Parts: sequence; C-alpha cells; structure tokens
Amino acid sequence: MAVFIPTIAGYEPFYIHRDADATATNILTTYGVVVKDSGYPMNRKAKEPYKNDWKDRSGDDEWNTQINYEAFTYDLEAAIFIRVTGQVTEASARQQLAAAVRSFEDFIKNGEFKFYSAWHCFGFQKVRIDEFHAPDSSKFGICGDLVRVYFTFSVKVNDPITAMTYNSTQNKIVAAT
Repeated sequence: MAVFIPTIAGYEPFYIHRDADATATNILTTYGVVVKDSGYPMNRKAKEPYKNDWKDRSGDDEWNTQINYEAFTYDLEAAIFIRVTGQVTEASARQQLAAAVRSFEDFIKNGEFKFYSAWHCFGFQKVRIDEFHAPDSSKFGICGDLVRVYFTFSVKVNDPITAMTYNSTQNKIVAAT
C-alpha cells in the first residue's frame, strides 16, 4: 500500500517551507496531502493605536505620527485529505492512513514555517501549527482499492503583514517584492 498522489485538474500546489529545510515541500507530491479548503484572511483587523480618552474632551488623542498598519495575529484552518491505494482491508487501511497522517503531522509540528497557497496566490511566514484535528471515523471511506480520510488542522499566523510568494527557480518561499 502506498500514498496515492491524485491528478486533479486545476489543482494548485500548497507549499510548506520549514526553517530547518533548504527548500519548500509540495505537500501533495511528498505526503499525498490535498488541501481541500483553506481560509483566506481578507478582513484582517488592525490594532488600535496608542490613545488617550480625555473625560473633558470629545474624541480621542491618538499617537499615530506615522501611519503604520499593525494587524493582529490570526488563525487559519485547512481541510485536507489523504488517500492510500492498494489491496486493503479496513483494518490495514486505517493503519496506513494513520501512518500517513502521523508522517505529515511530524513534518509540521515542530517550529515555525512558511506556507504558500498557489491557488490563493498568498503565503505567510512565522506560522506554527495550532491544532491538529484527528480524523473521525465518519470522514473515513473505502472505494475499491482507494481509501481516504478527511481531517483539518489550524495554524497561527504570527506575521500577518509580510506577503510571501513561491520562487519556483529556487524552490523556496520568499518575501514578495
């Protein structure tokens, strides 16, 4: 049994670049992970500037000598699935899927990383795993010799300002210029 790498028309890769690695990893071709859905943070909330609210005056005195947009950190959640293929029983399929999920989880669980979604054309740096939601049995399915499981994971974006892009020549996620 092996991780199944599907061919999906129009699917754009999702890359993760750990700080310890020299190059970015396409999680589809490496782990068989398909990002089914991921949030796109269009409405980021700005932090309030330093201010005083004087009781005897209308309005606020805000100290913003320079317009500097500082955004709050936020969480993103991605719905993903992994498939395995081969002649399988339900028990062996669950074992193989658990091993595939653990392998992907081990890849992203330590330290900060960058990610880039080619579909959304955006990426972030200083990202860390926040929560890994284990797949439940209702998200498990067998269809012939393919077995799949859906699960989600959440990440925390600690640098919501710096735009990142994928440099295909270097196979790295870099700051957009």
